[in-house]
Amino acid sequence: MIPTSNDLRRLGFPFRSGRLCLDFVATVAKRAIADHDMLVTPEDLETWFQVAELPPARGRITHEGLEAARELREAIHRLTRTRVDKRTPPRAAIRTVNTASQAGTPTSTLGLDGLTAIPAPSAPLEAILSTIARDAIDLFSGPYAHRIRACLGHDCSLFFVDRSRPGSRRWCAMAACGEKASSAAYRRRHTSRP
Repeated sequence: MIPTSNDLRRLGFPFRSGRLCLDFVATVAKRAIADHDMLVTPEDLETWFQVAELPPARGRITHEGLEAARELREAIHRLTRTRVDKRTPPRAAIRTVNTASQAGTPTSTLGLDGLTAIPAPSAPLEAILSTIARDAIDLFSGPYAHRIRACLGHDCSLFFVDRSRPGSRRWCAMAACGEKASSAAYRRRHTSRP
């Protein structure tokens, strides 16, 4: 039986950012804390594509392909970090994202009913990475560019897009980090009382 996306998410792939490119960056968990890379093998990358509901790569992903994916991920991370820190984005990271975006993206076809989009059954790795790169370009140049945030959870390193009306969201997800912070604050308040 092929596991569903929700089953795979329980294996540790976080999808709390609100954007595909930021979810891809999140495949390194606890950056600057433990730096746990979740894309160690080509099979890990295939699994992430499935969880992200992207088409599988056509043919076997090589270690060179995995390295290309990691290079794109790290370029997007550097661009996100500089956006959050309000610094100038590194040109090398911009070049990496722009180069990856140049490949054609996987295309859907129209179903026989004339109403249904049928996703591509598979795509070249470069096309799948292009989808992620184009999402990054759309995010960094679009209306939510100023709403990219870093989660304030003490052991979280995820980025997310703040779509709240006031623009004051502090955590990647209330259930994941917000409740931990609220519980910790509650414990501090109640343990400091005589």
